[in-house]
Amino acid sequence: MKWILLLLLSLPAFGFDNPYLMRSPRGLLMGDAFTAVNDDENTLFYNPASMARHKRDFTLYPFNPQLSATNILSDSNRFDNVGDDPVLSAETLLDYPVHAQAGIAPGFKFFNVGVNFIANQSYDLLLRNRTHPMLDLDLRSDKGLIVGIGVPVGPGRISGKSGMGSQTSFGVSAKYIERTGLSDSLALTGTTVLDTLSQSELDKIMRSLGKVRGIGWGFDAGLEHVERRGNSQFVAGLTALDITGTDFKIGNNPDKLKVANIRDQVNFGMAAGQDLKIFNYIFSADIRDLTTEMDFARRVRLGAQIGIPGVKLLFGINSGYYSYGAMLDLAFMKLTAGFYGEEVGSKYKQIESKRFVIYLSLFDFSFDA
Repeated sequence: MKWILLLLLSLPAFGFDNPYLMRSPRGLLMGDAFTAVNDDENTLFYNPASMARHKRDFTLYPFNPQLSATNILSDSNRFDNVGDDPVLSAETLLDYPVHAQAGIAPGFKFFNVGVNFIANQSYDLLLRNRTHPMLDLDLRSDKGLIVGIGVPVGPGRISGKSGMGSQTSFGVSAKYIERTGLSDSLALTGTTVLDTLSQSELDKIMRSLGKVRGIGWGFDAGLEHVERRGNSQFVAGLTALDITGTDFKIGNNPDKLKVANIRDQVNFGMAAGQDLKIFNYIFSADIRDLTTEMDFARRVRLGAQIGIPGVKLLFGINSGYYSYGAMLDLAFMKLTAGFYGEEVGSKYKQIESKRFVIYLSLFDFSFDA
């Protein structure tokens, strides 16, 4: 079992998706087509320009943990023959993405300024190459802060009293992140992995594999246009996240160890919906990574939300993989749960990571002075 524990606790990676700081669980279940929806407590992780839509004086999100992990129930038969034999273990996990993440991002919105504090643990693993097994690792522990502002530009404004009108906004944000972890590909039969097997504690295992701490600063900018007429709304957003990339600088580093950097990303999104009081819906679409070369189908995200007061059903398609879930929104609590797929290969629908996500937000409140 020691071999299995090493593989599961180390939780490594391969062509994993861009190592985001945080994602909206509601957004993930809408296919991550959230750039133009972007109206929850995770606004700054998608487009700071959306802060200009916040019309309350103050909104607080004090406690909002989330958990996501590999949905092993969808492939339960794969693990029937797992034992202590390293060869059988490797065969079981070959080309099977393992993922686990737990984090919290409490924050507040003050007029058109937003702040989120970040504490997030994320682990990913992929074992590949049958003839020469490679263990791809991406382990991250993030702590930090993101601050952003959205400002209306041009003559149009959304009326605070009626909520109607049109508005174009520009936003910027800055983030400071301390990231501890490792990002590497190791030969499964190499000396580094074999030496690691002799360690008994998780922290010693991580140090043996090359865990290191880095500090990074990142900057985002975005544009957004909103049209509200009656009970209908249309939003278009364009955002540049981690402009020029967020690289994590490591101090004394003779072994050239590294954690996963966050590459720059340009995204465009649109969303339209209606709130009919007893029924509401939203349809959304994102085109991701406009400046990165990849299959067009990998860029496409589609999402939908259908709800009545207090309950929302969420659906989406993320790079060809389906997502679905629900959100219970009560006065004191917001609970979101569901299943989603994410591409971890380098091509369209190459390797799907099947995951679930659970999110709880307690004691949110807003007030006007």
